[in-house]
Amino acid sequence: MKKDNVENYDENTLRQMVAELENVEEEKLDDAVCDIIDIGNKPIMFLIDSLPQMSEEVGSRVVQKLEDFFYFHPEKGGKVVDRLKQSVREAPEMYRAGLLSALSDILDATDESGEIIGTMGEEAMSVLCSDADITRIGKAIEILVRAEEANSIPQIISLMIKNTDRLDKFENYQFIETSLLALKRLGGEALLRLLVNPLSDSAIKQLRVEWRTKEQKLLDDTLIALQKLDSDFAQVMIKVVDLSEFNLPFAAMLNEGIKHSDKWVRQAAVEAMRKTSEEMTPEALSRMLGDPAPEVRLMAITSLGAFDKSQTGDLLLDLASREEESIDIRLNALYALYSQGNILALQQLAAKKDNEKISVNAEGLAALLMPHDQGLHKMLDVYVTTKESLLPEAAHYLSEIAVPEDIGAMVAVHSKGNEEQRDKMIRFLKAFIENNNGPKLEAAMKSQLNDAERNALKRLIPEKNNKTNDEEDECDCCEHVVHGHHHHHHHR
Repeated sequence: MKKDNVENYDENTLRQMVAELENVEEEKLDDAVCDIIDIGNKPIMFLIDSLPQMSEEVGSRVVQKLEDFFYFHPEKGGKVVDRLKQSVREAPEMYRAGLLSALSDILDATDESGEIIGTMGEEAMSVLCSDADITRIGKAIEILVRAEEANSIPQIISLMIKNTDRLDKFENYQFIETSLLALKRLGGEALLRLLVNPLSDSAIKQLRVEWRTKEQKLLDDTLIALQKLDSDFAQVMIKVVDLSEFNLPFAAMLNEGIKHSDKWVRQAAVEAMRKTSEEMTPEALSRMLGDPAPEVRLMAITSLGAFDKSQTGDLLLDLASREEESIDIRLNALYALYSQGNILALQQLAAKKDNEKISVNAEGLAALLMPHDQGLHKMLDVYVTTKESLLPEAAHYLSEIAVPEDIGAMVAVHSKGNEEQRDKMIRFLKAFIENNNGPKLEAAMKSQLNDAERNALKRLIPEKNNKTNDEEDECDCCEHVVHGHHHHHHHR
């Protein structure tokens, strides 16, 4: 077929060519589809639009060929992106994984990432639960990262478990690597650490801090998914990181591996970490930290927390102090300082006060690193002096630190505060008592408070006995979500 000027193909000619595909012999079908694709954009859009009318045999060849075409020529996809997105939503479901895969390749090349992808999350989620092949599921995961769809995390972990046994197959190895990068972007460093050691208390604590604005259900589902991991899985993770040509992003996993109870995991992690440290030349780092793409800067910053503070502490302190840098990057520099236990740097940043959100988070992370009583008193001071809009942030750290036995100390802060501070403490105490109600709190209230204080606190909480109907009513007005968070101690 001669490649005439695209304009010579009017609607009718195209419609005939596409309809004709149904009559082509099977072994010539691929060539016939390719002939149409090669003409240009207009026929490609026409093919995409005709999918619902095609027989399954022809439709699946068309999707496969579109996928191949955009894999090799993603730069030609800019014009058809919107049409592709529409067909992901409207075409028969069996084509969804293939169309999303083509879309993912185009987006990687043209990088119009954010604004167009927000709506694709649900479609990509459905591919994760389908029987699509592993390569296409990997592409769907890349779409989920673009859509910032954190709810896919438990599902990604389950898929990784399913695909760890055949790493000699390149597509499985590639899938695990794609998933690791996705979990890093969607879930953060603490999640990576938990893949290697799901029982690490400090990683669970860090996860709760970093996820404080995410849904509680996601945290619960993720912790459940992580329970299924064992040291064989940890070995596979370390192996994939070791084989990865660039393993700095996974430094937190290696660091966790070095402390693992399994000897093989420890050895492999030490070896891989040595390689990573060699990659971490000051030149390479400053190149990444100066990269125009924020996700590259973010990747570098989050990884730096896995190294000793003598190596990367000053660098992180500098990044967290940069007033012109985005809040996201500054916060991640704080988390990295926290994960290397760098309390001095965090205290310096807390004192800097150029940005209140940064100071409150620096105060909170520093308090988490202090001995209990010191951290509690520090955080109580910060909490009662924090401005209203940042109170949920301060409350989160305070509830991460406070235990039932601290009730006396908290009531004392309430008693000596001014009116505004007393009001803030009442709101915190209300949530705290609800979430910690039980024998420990009862005992602490009995031994630390006088009758008047005890009665005042009891009035803060709805009675729990037999009053199911009233309780429903009271729950609407009770402020147990006053800070937008339920505070959880039951993981302790």
